[in-house]
Formats: sequence, structure tokens, C-alpha cells
Amino acid sequence: MTQHTVFAPNGRGPHLAALTALAAAVAVSLTGCFASAAPGDTSAPTPVASMAQPMPTGDGTLTIGVVVAFGGADAALGTASLAGAELAARDIDEAGGVGGKPLVVVPGDGTAGKAAASVSALAAKAVDALVGPNSEAAQGEVDSAAVAAGIPAVTAVGEAEAVDEGFTARLRSSDPTLAGTAFGAESYDAVVMIALAAKLAGDDGRASIAQFLPAVTSGTAQCSSYGACLDAITARVPIRYTGVTGQLSTAAGSTSAGTLALAGLAP
Repeated sequence: MTQHTVFAPNGRGPHLAALTALAAAVAVSLTGCFASAAPGDTSAPTPVASMAQPMPTGDGTLTIGVVVAFGGADAALGTASLAGAELAARDIDEAGGVGGKPLVVVPGDGTAGKAAASVSALAAKAVDALVGPNSEAAQGEVDSAAVAAGIPAVTAVGEAEAVDEGFTARLRSSDPTLAGTAFGAESYDAVVMIALAAKLAGDDGRASIAQFLPAVTSGTAQCSSYGACLDAITARVPIRYTGVTGQLSTAAGSTSAGTLALAGLAP
């Protein structure tokens, strides 16, 4: 299992930043295999029947900031994470995008000491959500800056999860120069989760994404790709995205490997 909130270059160990009044962490356990994206509809987003549809605050284009290390000991992990995010964006676009529009990925340097400034810069660019970082040293910076900016974030916690050769090959097709693929799958799943939250909310605004992120992995209809999840959403069935790294489930406070944590959610 893999986590997407904390990672250290050498001797990586799990670490979750303390929750603040504006941030609630929800962990998402992962296990399993990859299924390629299926075609999806391009109709207007459908809100979950049991949740109130938020007042739209987005601009109609989902923009995700990917805060990963550009240099130092974690550079290879940062490159793989960015490749995973870009691959997810490509698959989402091929399935019809979000609300019929392409997803935009904006990289930001998540190297320790630079991550907070990167989050602030991404906030100024009006990103709707964040993915990353992959460094334990930068996690506190990103958490605090994301909360201050009111941006929901999805980040790994712990060791990277092993994925099958099929996904690894697809990841390398996104960036043939990759030195490794660790955390590529976690970033892929994080981007898909954010896109599905926007679809469920019917809005790409930050508050809407934060509200609906937990619903992406807590429903009854299991789906392992963005396209398949869109089919379930169209049928008004609560989804449970299982993703590249496998079965996802909410487990607040989890620090086990194979976990994605959600930060900056409304209390």
C-alpha cells in the first residue's frame, strides 16, 4: 500500500502533518491493479443525490497544481509524480474531460524550502486543487500553505505502491526519460480523484472539490478508471474509485503504505 502525503528520500517513513481547524485529513488505502480509462460522457456534472450541490465558484476549467521536487534527492520521484499527473490528465481528456473541457496541469517546485512559495504562486494562478508533494521534508510547508490558501490537496503517505507492467509502460510513455516510476501511480490516482470530485460537485471551485473528495472513494459502485466512474455518476450511483494502485477506502489518520491523504477539506 502507498501513501501520498509524506515521503522522505532515504529511509522514507510515514508522517502526517497535524490537522488544523481548516484541514481535515482523510486517508485512502490502496491495493490492486490498473485498468485503462474507458470512454465517458461529456454531459454536465451530476451531483451526488445525498449531498447538496454547492454554489458554483469555479471558472469552468479544472486546473490542478502538482507540487513535487524539481531537484535534490527527491528529483526522480518528483519527475515520476509529474508524469503520473500528466498521464491522468491525458486519460481524462480522452474520456471527455471535466464538464467537456480539458484538464490543466500546472507544475510547482515541491523541493523543501521552496514548496510553500510554490503553493502561493499556484494559488495566484487560480489552481483549483493540489497534488503532492512526495517529500516528508516539504509536507508541512505544503499543508500549511494549502490551508492558508484554501486549496484542497491530495498527497501520498509512506512508501510507493508497486504497480503492474502495463501501467509502468504507460507512465514511461508519458516521459521516456524517467529514472524511476515511484509515486507516478499515486499522482495519477490523485488527479483522477480531484477530477471526479469536480464532476460530482458540478463545479471546479476549490470549496466544491474539497466537499466532494471524500465521496469519490466511499460509494458502492466500484470503478477503476475515470471513464468508468463517469458512467456510474451518469447513472446516479455513488462511486468508489479504486484506481491504479487498487482498492481505495477512507481511513482517517492512516499512516500505512499505500495511502492517499486529503488535506484542506472543510471541517
